[in-house]
Amino acid sequence: MTAGLCLLLALFLWVTPGPLKSANRFLGGFLLLTGLDVIGWASTLLPVSLRELMMYRAPLAFLQDPLLYAYVVSLCFPGSRVRPFLLAGLALAGTMMLALLWTGALSDGRAATVSVARIGSLLLHVQYYVYLALMVRVLLRYRRTYRDTCSNPDSATFGWLATLLAVSAFANFFVLQKTLAWWSGDIALYRLLDPVVASFAAVITCAFTLTALTRQHLFLGVPADTESAADAAPAPPDPAVAVVAPQSASLTAVGEPAPAVSTDPAALARLEAFMAAQEPFLDPSLTIRSLARRLGWGQRELSQLLNQQLGVHFFDFINRHRVAKAAELLRDPALRDLTVLDIAHRAGFNTKSSFNTAFARHQGTTPTAYRREADATASPPLRPTP
Repeated sequence: MTAGLCLLLALFLWVTPGPLKSANRFLGGFLLLTGLDVIGWASTLLPVSLRELMMYRAPLAFLQDPLLYAYVVSLCFPGSRVRPFLLAGLALAGTMMLALLWTGALSDGRAATVSVARIGSLLLHVQYYVYLALMVRVLLRYRRTYRDTCSNPDSATFGWLATLLAVSAFANFFVLQKTLAWWSGDIALYRLLDPVVASFAAVITCAFTLTALTRQHLFLGVPADTESAADAAPAPPDPAVAVVAPQSASLTAVGEPAPAVSTDPAALARLEAFMAAQEPFLDPSLTIRSLARRLGWGQRELSQLLNQQLGVHFFDFINRHRVAKAAELLRDPALRDLTVLDIAHRAGFNTKSSFNTAFARHQGTTPTAYRREADATASPPLRPTP
């Protein structure tokens, strides 16, 4: 069943069109090899001739981690280079395959085959933890990039990938225990862990299938460096507020970074005036690129202004204004019928959880407690005289 689900999911990912088709195909390849690996666990049920062939599936496992890494990178940063990692995995798989073929050709090569299998098992575990560290690094960079460029980070994709890596690490713990039992010759423990690992793989595959059916948007993703055609070209500043770009030198040559922006209180004051007058933070999809375009500035200048003069990420800068707007709405007696979630949406937040977190960080209390305190301190309405 597990192998069948892996094969069906791999087929689904391979034929599904969309902007992340290449990323989904990497994941499909990973699932295909996983299904093949699972078939090997039931090799005792196969005919003897096929059972011996299952030994040669082991080298293909060296491609699983590179394919999963390629999926994570392609989902987070489309266009990034992953070919060197895939070629490295292919080289390891080819080397181990040649070693198995060589030992199989020996007249008495059983002992040599076991030794090659042990070495391959050790290399697989080392490879797994190396790639796990690389994927965690990519995921942290993905989150940091979103905080620098987006006002509402894509928590769905981050949560999906973080869960995928956490489940993978948990499952690998049991695989490692099974391998250690094999190395130590503890056959009883090895046979005990065999159905445990197989059952865990079945549960993970079923959960993966349910996720693919009910949350298909997770396979679409929103790349952190996506740029729409409208955002690609600069636009004139918003006429409602006079805005002057912060003083910084332009690029002196192609690929040469501009010098760091100098302190410019006037530009910062004009930015705050624009935020107060136009309230662009009410747009949940606001990005640093779109805000810079509305200001008539470059994205680099706006980013340097926030990072160097205010010492904050774009995400935190926008949240500060959203929380201030939410606090204003919570204090308004005419809006008492609105729920906290309604207030969050009006202030530009996507979810109630992100609103509560940001509000507590900037106000030191929850939105509900803030509204309750504001109602308590408000002056009671005047009663008409009899």
